[in-house]
Amino acid sequence: MNITREYFGTTSAGKQVDVISIENSSGASIELITYGARLISCKMPDRKGTSDELVLGSKDLADYEGDLLYHGATIGRYANRIAKGTFTLNGIEHNVEKNHPLFQLHGGPGGFHQLIWDAYPIKQEDRGLVKFTLTSPDGDQGFPGTLDVAVTVTLTEMNELMFFYEAVTDADTYISLTNHAYWNVSGLSADTTIHDHELQLNAHAYVEVGRDLLPTGSLVSVHNTPFDFTKVKTIGKDLHNIPGFDGFDHNFVVRKARAPQVIDAAVVFDPPSGRKMTIRTNAPGVQFYSDIYSQPPYRGICLEAGELPDAMHHSNFPQPLLTKGGTYRQLTIHSFETESGE
Repeated sequence: MNITREYFGTTSAGKQVDVISIENSSGASIELITYGARLISCKMPDRKGTSDELVLGSKDLADYEGDLLYHGATIGRYANRIAKGTFTLNGIEHNVEKNHPLFQLHGGPGGFHQLIWDAYPIKQEDRGLVKFTLTSPDGDQGFPGTLDVAVTVTLTEMNELMFFYEAVTDADTYISLTNHAYWNVSGLSADTTIHDHELQLNAHAYVEVGRDLLPTGSLVSVHNTPFDFTKVKTIGKDLHNIPGFDGFDHNFVVRKARAPQVIDAAVVFDPPSGRKMTIRTNAPGVQFYSDIYSQPPYRGICLEAGELPDAMHHSNFPQPLLTKGGTYRQLTIHSFETESGE
């Protein structure tokens, strides 16, 4: 296991950003930067043992301050949307910073994806990891409570990529943390879209949304709809069969509430390379985004484990409340393996 830390770049505000690289004995590797506690590279072997880049990203810091705003980043304080940028907690109305006229998205204009995190690389016998930490002060982007956050990203000798999120607060608050990597398990050198990726989502319901992608409050069965991935199918099969949408940008309900143990939530498989990525999580939801708006589109797939969008406004959703004195813990594991050809 090899770990290095180097200078990556300087932000437009003049702050230094470092890159931490971790490589295991099989040649699998990841790269993370302190700007946004962000995964900018993940290389995994195919069935022939050739490692290729699986994450859409850049080596230029300016790209992450621009068009690649969320790519690979740790998202918080609240991943996804909060309707009208407001919520009531303990009888007090809180107005959070909006970055869209109708909602706050991904923590607001000054969310965790745009902050410089402290980083502590650690080498262990069978894994390498980086622990990122920051303190979000009371009132940050309008959220109540001072929030101390830690995100530990680990690469194991078993080709597992782990994201472990922890947070404590000095006042009741809402929280949903996730990673926003764009994956293409065929490998970016193949120059392919995600249409032929095979996907299984262990979710029997999804969050119904309007054209603004805000939840209606209904959790709808996936049965006999384009959203049914309970059995393996290619992403392209129903990618263009969703009325009013050019692809998927929907949250799938994989469990009733966050719990200590992880469960299998999603599997992505690329037959030509043999690469399979299995995602296990203890979060209640997975946001499936099919990279609709990139140019060119459909180059990556986002599978963001976290809380349900706008959950604080829908009592029938698992609630994302972190109470004073409590600890938020969320674990998501991406396990990579290869299957032999026919």
